[in-house]
Amino acid sequence: MIEIRAAEHDRPVTADGPHDPEGTRAVAAGIDATFRLLNYATMSPNGLAYPSDVYSVLGELSAAAAKLPQALAQMAQFITDQVTSGQAREHPSYGRYGGDADAAARALASVTREASTAAAGLGRLLGEAQSTVRGLEAAHD
Repeated sequence: MIEIRAAEHDRPVTADGPHDPEGTRAVAAGIDATFRLLNYATMSPNGLAYPSDVYSVLGELSAAAAKLPQALAQMAQFITDQVTSGQAREHPSYGRYGGDADAAARALASVTREASTAAAGLGRLLGEAQSTVRGLEAAHD
């Protein structure tokens, strides 16, 4: 089990909340750290023992990729709502859109839709990869 905490002595972040910005950022950092751990685990000679281990890992990765579009859409909607309500603006000196927050929100919506399509494709491909090893098993002498 992996526990994610915003700070060392905080309670673990859970799906049921309560949620706050620090916990949300900690979850994103935890995803990055988890992929790093997975890379080390699959590189280790002891990290995988059977073809079924690869089958299981691919299934989990496929499921994770399938969840990414929801988070991307929710973040894009948050920014759109913040800009529309006047609670967010783009700084004209260092913003990419010269102070045009609406353009920034539209660009975010566009790129997150594209990322969502890519994530859905990744999820599909990982599911296909999983199915390719479905029939493999350890050979016994």
